[in-house]
Amino acid sequence: MNTFFIEIYGCQMNTYDSKRLIDSLLFSGFERVFTSSEAEILIFYTCNIREKASQKLFSQIGLLKSKRTKVICVGGCVAQAEKENIFKISKNVNIIFGPQVFHKLPGYIKSVLNNDTKRIIDTSLTQTEKFDCLPKRKNVSFSEFVTIQEGCDNFCTYCVVPYTRGREYSRPAKDIIDETKWLLKNGAKEITLIGQNVNSYHGDAPYININQPRGTWRLERLIQEISSLDGLKRLRYTTSHPKDFTKELMEVHSSNNILAPFAHIPVQSGNDRILRIMNRGHTANKYLDKLKRFKDICPSIQFSSDFIVGFPTETEEEFEDTLKLAEEVKYTLSYSFKYSPRSNTPAAVMKGQISEKEKGIRLKMLQDVLIKDQIYYNNSLIGKTQSVLFEKRGKKENQYIGKNVYLQSVVVESKDNLIGKFKEVKITSAAENSVCGEIIGE
Repeated sequence: MNTFFIEIYGCQMNTYDSKRLIDSLLFSGFERVFTSSEAEILIFYTCNIREKASQKLFSQIGLLKSKRTKVICVGGCVAQAEKENIFKISKNVNIIFGPQVFHKLPGYIKSVLNNDTKRIIDTSLTQTEKFDCLPKRKNVSFSEFVTIQEGCDNFCTYCVVPYTRGREYSRPAKDIIDETKWLLKNGAKEITLIGQNVNSYHGDAPYININQPRGTWRLERLIQEISSLDGLKRLRYTTSHPKDFTKELMEVHSSNNILAPFAHIPVQSGNDRILRIMNRGHTANKYLDKLKRFKDICPSIQFSSDFIVGFPTETEEEFEDTLKLAEEVKYTLSYSFKYSPRSNTPAAVMKGQISEKEKGIRLKMLQDVLIKDQIYYNNSLIGKTQSVLFEKRGKKENQYIGKNVYLQSVVVESKDNLIGKFKEVKITSAAENSVCGEIIGE
């Protein structure tokens, strides 16, 4: 069997795609190895959201290529965005494939190995075909992603997703439920429903009987159906858009014990002019009103967010609006980044680009606010009991790290192997990025 090594960069979508890609390769007779020097085939599955993604890619190709290497493949969003430029920059690359055609990679690799061709490029946007062709999972973890929606129709001026993942596509509800059932049957306990704009989901409803004609399900209905499946202990979803958050979805959070009381709702900026030129489709006040309504409906809900600082033409006063919004919401978890221009997006050619030095200053100011609120919330958990799914061992002996419902890291000590298990933990201390506790009953 030909051996392959895969290196993955990026978001949850890339994690899901790469797992399905690995399944396709194993199903087709390839053997996975975990050291690049043992591999005949190198696969790089890449993200293009952050700055310098392509530079990192070409650096890694040079580092990992060895005498055994016969085929080098580049896939994902960088492949979709850069296309033929990758061939121009690197003579070592044989196959370029977009995120909607990774199911074709086994056949493309065989063509190169058989000397039928030296180079292949396929960046077609065919979501339905991809999902229809994927084999069942070979390896199932206790926590798994399930893609329910891909692509985006919002066209935020800074974002490459509509160009690299295509327009919005929602998978049929039955396919999602069938995949989730398989995962639960084979050991999964926690499921995260993922998509570029997950709460715009509108998939075909399964036909049950003559009294329930075909139609579409929104995310809230899909959540209710999945929550009822045997074996599911916790359900999450990400990433959402503020404008697509419905009252019905908020009510599902209030009434559903399986769904984590946690929502990632990116705001990006606290200033209305910047939001308008970002093409976000909401104002700061509408965003805040939606979060207030969410809290009224589901008091236990907590929020995380994404922020972009230093967007073109952003003034110091406008950046102050972002700080004020962050201070008002008090997020339990957040992700903040300096604006980085992405090729072929409107923001990349806007006048008034902010200097890297100024962006760095603003990022530090925002992160100071976000971290302060994160520490405050972590400290508020001391003395409380949390349900934790343990994911890995810590650096110390008998130390384990898991996640609570709010995606915070929880650290405990135990002589038992806790990986893949849910445990009730009493929080005893808190730090900036984690809390520590004791397992109840041990």
